[in-house]
Amino acid sequence: MAKAVLMDEFHLAVFAPRGLPAGDYAAIRRTLDARRFRTALRGAVHQVCRRYLPLRRVRITVTR
Repeated sequence: MAKAVLMDEFHLAVFAPRGLPAGDYAAIRRTLDARRFRTALRGAVHQVCRRYLPLRRVRITVTR
């Protein structure tokens, strides 16, 4: 028997505007790849979920 039930999935898409200099795209990519950014994103998701009493008991995973 499964230990948990998948209730929902959300996907985050990051769009950069066309026409930026190549260096700007590279900087965006470095930021998205950075462990610090992913840690902050994970923390933000967990912080929002903790605001809702029913979600305090669920397990949240942020993956790539």
